[in-house]
Amino acid sequence: MAKKSRQIKKKPAKSVRVNELKKKFSLVEKILGFIELGRPVEWSKPLLNMTLAMLIAFYVYSAGVSVGIFLAGFISVAFLWSGLYALNDYTDWKIDALHEVKKNRPIPSGKVSPIQGLIFSVVLILLSFGIALALNNPLLVVCLIAMFVNQLLYTTKPFRLKSRKGFDLVSGSMVNPVFRYFSGLVLFVPIPALLSQITPVLPLVFVVGMQFSGYSLYRLFSKKHDLSIKMKSSVALISEALIKKASYIAILFAGLAYLGLFVNELFLGAEWLGFIPVKYVLPIIIAGLFVPLMKDGIIAPEKADMKKNYRVLYLATIVFTLANWAVFLFL
Repeated sequence: MAKKSRQIKKKPAKSVRVNELKKKFSLVEKILGFIELGRPVEWSKPLLNMTLAMLIAFYVYSAGVSVGIFLAGFISVAFLWSGLYALNDYTDWKIDALHEVKKNRPIPSGKVSPIQGLIFSVVLILLSFGIALALNNPLLVVCLIAMFVNQLLYTTKPFRLKSRKGFDLVSGSMVNPVFRYFSGLVLFVPIPALLSQITPVLPLVFVVGMQFSGYSLYRLFSKKHDLSIKMKSSVALISEALIKKASYIAILFAGLAYLGLFVNELFLGAEWLGFIPVKYVLPIIIAGLFVPLMKDGIIAPEKADMKKNYRVLYLATIVFTLANWAVFLFL
């Protein structure tokens, strides 16, 4: 009987994990936790996609461009994604607590409670739609809705596409960049102009190719974790060699698509392909200086320090995007 009593008093693993959230953090640490939860470094993705869309609007559609409108639209999309990333961390915090790196994220580490993370997510998403409505741009609202719905399908049950082979790659790396790109395009191109011609193809190939390659290589870093929790993701069920091959092909197509924008501008001028002037080669040269620093993450992502590699990638993306703006405004 004594033995049975001792067994009943034994604390389950789940209770231990929840109790870890009761660790005390300072106010500054909690504020930094909320900032981290919103992942502002991820804003580099919509910034890049929307900047490229702005250039296409200006050069292909001959649309007028306003820096103020762009900034407002960008903040709307950025807030949406901060809210969606917070929602993702809220839905995954118990799983992340078992991950060697993700356990240090704000919610599993205890800096932000799960309910605080959920409220933070809802507030940011509402702010995002509020800005879009204030801009009186229904097409931007449609893009926000599309990204919102896709991310709900990606993160929440019963769909939870991030745990479904193949669907995680499509939802996580192919749908989102398209609508981030269109979020920038619809800021300046009216509906009649959008319907009057085929949407330029090369920019879409570029944004999807870059996002797919980055996403799939990053997910390889979590292959061991996905297998340990029996997560039916693509990286868990598809060989590393095949995932890498697909990633490298995506990078190649993205690079050729961007190069095609210059070739088309010089020799063809086909609007359905898309084009930008050759002077925008300068940002590519500048961003290329960062490539050697990401070598390990590209060649062996399952062994590399992906946190370090992603920091370099974010920096390269921001520098590349700002260089494009510098060329647009001053050259």
